[in-house]
Amino acid sequence: MYLHELKVANLKLIRDMTIPFLHEGKPRPWTVFVGENGLCKTSLLRAIALAATGPERGNQLGAAFIATMPDKRQDDALVTIEATFGFSESLHGQRTYPGLEGLKPARPPRLSSRLTTSARVGVLRGSSHYLDDSGAQLSSPALALIDPLQEARATGLHMWFVAGYGVSRNIPQPLSTSGRVYVAELDRLQSLFDGPPLIATDFVSRFEPETARTFGAELRRAFVEHELLPDVKDLLLMGRGGISDPKTLVAANRFTMKLPSGEELRIPALWMSHGYQSTIAWIADLVGQVWSEAGGPIPLDEIEGLVLIDEIDLHLHPTWQRGLIRSLRHALPRVQFVATTHSPMVLPGLESHEIFILEQEDDGSVRWNQSTQQPRLLTGGEIYERFFDIRSVYPDEHAQKLHRYLRLASDEYRSDDDDGEMVKLRAWLQDEGVPVAYEPVPRRQA
Repeated sequence: MYLHELKVANLKLIRDMTIPFLHEGKPRPWTVFVGENGLCKTSLLRAIALAATGPERGNQLGAAFIATMPDKRQDDALVTIEATFGFSESLHGQRTYPGLEGLKPARPPRLSSRLTTSARVGVLRGSSHYLDDSGAQLSSPALALIDPLQEARATGLHMWFVAGYGVSRNIPQPLSTSGRVYVAELDRLQSLFDGPPLIATDFVSRFEPETARTFGAELRRAFVEHELLPDVKDLLLMGRGGISDPKTLVAANRFTMKLPSGEELRIPALWMSHGYQSTIAWIADLVGQVWSEAGGPIPLDEIEGLVLIDEIDLHLHPTWQRGLIRSLRHALPRVQFVATTHSPMVLPGLESHEIFILEQEDDGSVRWNQSTQQPRLLTGGEIYERFFDIRSVYPDEHAQKLHRYLRLASDEYRSDDDDGEMVKLRAWLQDEGVPVAYEPVPRRQA
């Protein structure tokens, strides 16, 4: 399942917004929202999740969020979320489309999902229907009796995959999720709504032993071969070639790290930093969720679906952020990602059409804009300016004045005015307790 378009109205600060998710007629593999806090980045991800889930599951999934959705600037504003989804050609022959049994079209139909709510109503209402290539609504006797999206979610249909990950994406303690009632269509998205811990590495205990060992091997491919975990040189697979339980995956010395000295050290996942643990958690959860839906293993490069990630840079060092998108493109080439970030270091891995900059208009409403320049061709300072509206790498007044003083003090051809400004700057910095160790160079005549 892939997202083609999203229309949102009266959702918090979003008055009326349409976002395209197609590029050159195909689903854009990456869409990343950047912008200041409070400009609805997370709300957009949640809106997509609700539209992909339908009203029945959506009300279970996002009850607390739904209550906060309406635009408070308007009395009883009607919130509308309209999304158009598509499906891959490659799996069309194997996929089931509720209501089209016996009438399966030659090509995958599109699916339109519409949800509404308001402060007065307090719950989601909505429906879905299929569209043909021309945009016309498909009909059949069966479709007159069912809602296709709600039917797909209620029956857990394979190849309608959507998952979402919020900022609390941690490795669970081994077997800590084993007693939890598992509802696939909710569990795959609850993290995005601050729900219970991910199942993640606990999928090992839910699979048959042979599948569990294969699961460990596939995680090794993702983390080591595709370099999703920098400096991890190996994931030790034991027990007849694999990993058979969650404890041996995360609590035993399975991960081989390369130290600055060149030596190698084997440590448990639970000893690793938050950046490593959160990456292990959501990648393991994603693979586990896909395999659980399919009823068996699927290679990384054959996994399809829509994945939503809030703050994809969370806990990651800038050097790691720089290569993250590239690694994910190689590891999961058929997954469509929609993410948010506050980090400029993520952007060089993206094309210009993959970055949506959220901005605020004079009336407070949020709009999106895009840069026409490729971020990988820009300097760090240019990325800060174009995508984050930071026009100086010296945002603090003290740092700005120290930088100006150093420029003047090192200029042997400074003018009388420059020299006077330099003297005043040095006096101000000294009064403020800023150490000024650099002595001005002697002036020369031009």
